[in-house]
Amino acid sequence: MKRQTAQEIEADALNWVMALDRSNDARSQRRLDAWLAGDTRRQGAFLKAQAMWATMGEAASGAEVTPLFPATTQRKARRGIDRRTAMIGGGLAASLAAAIGFTLRPQVYRTEKGEQRAMPLEDGSTIRINTDSALSVALTRERRTIRLKDGEAWFKVAHDKARPFTVEAGGVAVQATGTAFAVRRAQNGVDVLVTEGSVDVWSLEAPGRKVALKAGQSLFVATAAPAPDKARILDDAGEVRRKLAWRDGRIELDGETLGFAAAEFNRYNRLQLRVTGDALAGERLYGVFSVDDPEAFARAAQVSLRAFVQRPSPDEIAISR
Repeated sequence: MKRQTAQEIEADALNWVMALDRSNDARSQRRLDAWLAGDTRRQGAFLKAQAMWATMGEAASGAEVTPLFPATTQRKARRGIDRRTAMIGGGLAASLAAAIGFTLRPQVYRTEKGEQRAMPLEDGSTIRINTDSALSVALTRERRTIRLKDGEAWFKVAHDKARPFTVEAGGVAVQATGTAFAVRRAQNGVDVLVTEGSVDVWSLEAPGRKVALKAGQSLFVATAAPAPDKARILDDAGEVRRKLAWRDGRIELDGETLGFAAAEFNRYNRLQLRVTGDALAGERLYGVFSVDDPEAFARAAQVSLRAFVQRPSPDEIAISR
């Protein structure tokens, strides 16, 4: 059976809380126990759903709400909530939670090396998370805040002027109301690329000094000098498209060095590329390659650069002269 995503578990957990609020008989309890035992992540998701449901009940009825299902298997259902509220579906319930300004702890999402993940948000926005990345999502009535802790993500933002959509990464903030852009957090800085609309970029230490970027533009803010208003804006839609080719499972090279290309492939694969010699690492390459096929790339580099390729270990490809 396919492993459930975190979002699927959260949706199921909210459905369970709503179902038990309507009817908490022995048969339902046995089914709930079986569901909780099926995945270690479900207990935490169920507790979060309880908190959300209790808060919505307070907002709907104004009544004091006792804790839901305090035992491990949560055997006692909440009472006193308007029964009309119990008919709310999972997606609408999430929207109601946002409408009353309530949010659970920021949700953290991670991808492993080589994994990509597309994730819809309750506000209609979409996040596409690249390999080996981590971010947190906090949605409230007033704002939508994403904190990119590692890696890279592309954001398709649903228009909502009343709820600014902000991505924070490495001391840099990017904000949009309805647009599409990507943020990558690297060791030496933060890269911002805009594919639709426009965004504002600023340093968290100097929020008054904003830089506006429009579609087809990008900006790199170095860690050593986190001042977006001092960085050079690159106005090159082709460059933006190439840097975001990962969304289609590709790495596109247009004169980048072999060293750079090897580092890009290493982000996606357990099989690592190692380039020996500064001169060889500085050679430039052109072409389109699959992110999950470092062997094909090594063969292409061997031919085009007249390099020597070896497999010193099962997890490494060495390229040298």
